[in-house]
Amino acid sequence: MKSWLIIALLVSQTALAQSYPAAKKISQTEVRFGTVIEDSYKWMENTSDPDLWSWIDEQKSYTHSYLDSQFLDELAARVLDIRKIQKEQNLITGKASPSRSPRIPLPWSDENLRSMGVNDNRFIKWDRDLVSNKSITISSSVDQNQIKKESSDYQLKSQAVHGGDLRRVIVSQKSDNQVVDILLVKFYTFIGWTEDGKSFYYISDLDERIGGGRPALFRHTVGEIQSEDQLLLNGKTPTSDLTIHEVGGKFFAELDGTIGTLQLSTGNLTNRLPIQGEIVEMLDAPEAYAIIRTFENANNGELYKLRLRDGARSIFLKEQKFVVESSTKLGDKGALILGLQDASHVAGILTPDGNLEMIEELKDGTISYESFKEGILKLSFETYSEPKKVYSYILETKVLKLLASQTFPVEVEAEKVFYTASNGQKASMWVLRKKGTPLTSSTPTILYGYGGFKVSITPFFGMYESLSWIEKGGAFAVVTLPGSLDYGKSWYELAQVGGRIHSWDSFALAGKELIKRGWTSKDHLGMMGASNGGTLVAGTLQRHSDTFKAAVPIVGVMDLLNFTLFTAGKYWTDDYGRPFTEDGFRGIFPLSPYHNIQRRDYPATMVMTAEFDDRVAPMHSYKYLARLQEYNTSSAPILLYNKEWGGHARGSGSERESSRFVAAFYTFFAQQLGL
Repeated sequence: MKSWLIIALLVSQTALAQSYPAAKKISQTEVRFGTVIEDSYKWMENTSDPDLWSWIDEQKSYTHSYLDSQFLDELAARVLDIRKIQKEQNLITGKASPSRSPRIPLPWSDENLRSMGVNDNRFIKWDRDLVSNKSITISSSVDQNQIKKESSDYQLKSQAVHGGDLRRVIVSQKSDNQVVDILLVKFYTFIGWTEDGKSFYYISDLDERIGGGRPALFRHTVGEIQSEDQLLLNGKTPTSDLTIHEVGGKFFAELDGTIGTLQLSTGNLTNRLPIQGEIVEMLDAPEAYAIIRTFENANNGELYKLRLRDGARSIFLKEQKFVVESSTKLGDKGALILGLQDASHVAGILTPDGNLEMIEELKDGTISYESFKEGILKLSFETYSEPKKVYSYILETKVLKLLASQTFPVEVEAEKVFYTASNGQKASMWVLRKKGTPLTSSTPTILYGYGGFKVSITPFFGMYESLSWIEKGGAFAVVTLPGSLDYGKSWYELAQVGGRIHSWDSFALAGKELIKRGWTSKDHLGMMGASNGGTLVAGTLQRHSDTFKAAVPIVGVMDLLNFTLFTAGKYWTDDYGRPFTEDGFRGIFPLSPYHNIQRRDYPATMVMTAEFDDRVAPMHSYKYLARLQEYNTSSAPILLYNKEWGGHARGSGSERESSRFVAAFYTFFAQQLGL
């Protein structure tokens, strides 16, 4: 941008900041455990209120008038370019590591979709991989794209509605692809046909259904009314997990911390055994076993085998220096073990005699299992500076060979540094920039983090389409925070419930580390996060607003006093607490971003959400934005970006809108941080 244009924008933006679209206030108070809670924007929880949508439309116009439209258009086009390149490059590495499931083209074109009454395909993320084999092994970690099956007469396809947790299961006749049935399911992890091929089983968690909000196993007959489906098995509580595993021709159900033998046709569950951890793999060698990860007596975790016949347990992998993440059986040659170390993967082969032989060449990246055949293991590997590569690893000779690699027009330089977290522990942070670009106190830098739910952010080339930001001269930093499992169970537990401030304070400390190194400054530092990361940004904004020039909380959980009442909130109590118990309320009330906004100066903030987010209800962002606009005393802009026809994932919605969503936060940062 030219200097005169920057001055003009600053003048106009300062004027705009004084005249936000007015949000009505309805005085409402609640007394919870003797504490009076004022919530004048509670009416925004009613998404059918026409006043809400009028206000949202006004906020959209306001944001549109603020953001540099030319810069945004150019960046959105570049995001689409990067996505196109990524798809092309995935084909290259895909040839070196063919899908473990056969790919079958979709039988329906866009025109077919419109004619059969399904919403315009522009707004739908389709599953494109069909599992056509007779048996299927499903676990909670399996990509939902793989959960499809066919009978002699019908085939099933699943369709994510707006990229969220709600999905359509579409049944079509194999003879002519005519759609004969459509169901709605939520959080499902299993689907399979009955022997006669006229009915199928599925797991769903629709709050308005017979399951009462609990995950449940149903049987549905093709063409019948879904509300009349037979309930076979369900969890005890709204936070129950229900997963079906098929091993060696038998079915097992993982439910309420146990696993048992399942008679699928009746839902009868017998021989239930306590899991005491989480299942990472199911084995049939020569009888059914579960490989279970537990942190009960090991901060970094260990694996044990549970024999499902009689409950016999034995150690599979004792605690290591790294945090154990997964295990994949390699026939009779042992198992591939993946672990976490400083927010990156390590890999090793656990031999049949119990020795762990590390693959030392793969460091500081993300490692994924691709396939194993005839003693040759295929792995994919990528870092923040190197696009995905596919390697073969011969177990007998321990030789690693490059099979294929991706190339991008942007070269990225990534440096791992360490900062001191709020508990005094050293933790890693990656700083990315265009190769050859120096880091100075005036470098526009975005700090990105998550910090919760045991989620570890491992390296990904061009994550969050950051290439579009980096190639213009900006820096992108990814920080490891308490709440993940990168340094074991204690690192996760540090940020649970009231300890969440450790995640927020550590995020700010990471930003200060960058400033101390002279790699950016307060006037050029922004922070961003999505989902729990959006909550992270809002919490950090409340405690450390003077550290950052700009903030973008995306689809965050902002009302921590009522989150369990909406969408998937009932599953978040282990991390956020239980706000309707007295102890839970006392611990969470001082942390709730919405309830703790004070009347003072805040930095420039753009709150981003999607109107069809069925994981984190958009009302969290609406209420938070309205109160932040009301209480902010600075001239810095407080904006709302509301994605149309989009869901929780940034790639949801139409291709055009999802690319503009990404371009919008980079445009906002460019204007605020001086790119």
